[in-house]
Amino acid sequence: MTPMRAKRAKGGGAAADRGAEFPYRSLVERVPAIVYLDPVGPEPTSPTYVSPFVEKMLGYPAEIATGDPEWWAQALHPDDRERVLAEWMRSDETGEPYTGEYRLIAADGRTVWIRDEAVLLRDEEGAPVHWQGVMLDITDAKQANDDLTRALDLERQGMEDMRRADEIKTTFLTAVSHDIRTPLSAILGNALTLEEGDRLGITDEERKQLTHSLAAKARRLNTIVTDLLDTERLARGVVEPKLQEIAVGGLVSLLVWDSETMAGRQVHVDTRSVTAWVDPQMISRIVENLLMNAARHTPLESQVWVKVVPEGSDVLIAIEDDGPGLPEEHRESIFRPFEHGPMTSVHNPGVGVGLSLVAKFTELHGGRVWVEEREGGGASFNVLIPRGNPEVVPEGAVPGGGA
Repeated sequence: MTPMRAKRAKGGGAAADRGAEFPYRSLVERVPAIVYLDPVGPEPTSPTYVSPFVEKMLGYPAEIATGDPEWWAQALHPDDRERVLAEWMRSDETGEPYTGEYRLIAADGRTVWIRDEAVLLRDEEGAPVHWQGVMLDITDAKQANDDLTRALDLERQGMEDMRRADEIKTTFLTAVSHDIRTPLSAILGNALTLEEGDRLGITDEERKQLTHSLAAKARRLNTIVTDLLDTERLARGVVEPKLQEIAVGGLVSLLVWDSETMAGRQVHVDTRSVTAWVDPQMISRIVENLLMNAARHTPLESQVWVKVVPEGSDVLIAIEDDGPGLPEEHRESIFRPFEHGPMTSVHNPGVGVGLSLVAKFTELHGGRVWVEEREGGGASFNVLIPRGNPEVVPEGAVPGGGA
């Protein structure tokens, strides 16, 4: 059964084979394993003895196992053959006991895992005569080990997911507390100042500025709460776009000019006259969150470009900046909830749901969103949305599919 035999064998021949006759054949044939005697010689030869259990384990009659010197090598799994033959060759050359695990292909095509252990028997002069070995079916043990490995992998993954969830929760709570506390503190401060206005002697202009700041901080707080509620509603799948045919370019222009986020920044607006069937509220949220993202991750002196143009049957909304940009390895993960880019400030991390809402609202419109490097440096966030009304069946088409 071994592929090659040591050329140093002495004696041999019919006498040696007769001397190797198994003295305890009846006992061996009751063992639930394949027991074999394999003669040592210069060329591959048929085993002297293979126990009948070979037929039960592998489906090969003992006559084939003892009559065909190539059956074992041919039954080796292709992925194991080269390794196992090399291991047996080393044992043949050194005379050291062989122990190995490998796969055999049974007569019916099954893959059977084998543990093979053999020792070299020598004659009275010390010359090698036979390999005496036993093959055990360890398929079930291998399967159990694989199942245990998979279970451990799943457990490790579960623990990693729990660790990641805990990390996200901590980051989320830190960000939420910061983002909510900041406008709340400003609102409280402005309100107290207005309440004590007469005693403090504030002017009408100061009162107007405080009121304006109060409204701005309240709007910012409302946006944060709305983002969090929308994230939860989107997770439950209860959000559907309310489509209207609107001038997208005009809507985006108004949003940019009314945006306090862009106050003090140099903003270039290029919005074409293009209409589309969209949900105005969702488009507004997309643009607002992209503007907020640009403001959060770029210096105040950075420029921002806002563009709305038709792209075939779609409309493209692009918001670009000449800030530090976004490394390629973060350009997909940044649209997942509670993810933060590498340039996020530890002092002002943000909740981490703005871009995920951009992605979800775009997806609900049947569009796609991506970020790439802006020509000239910086980041370019792009939203591509179909312009047509998805509820209108094109002329000549059959509702529900088909032409």
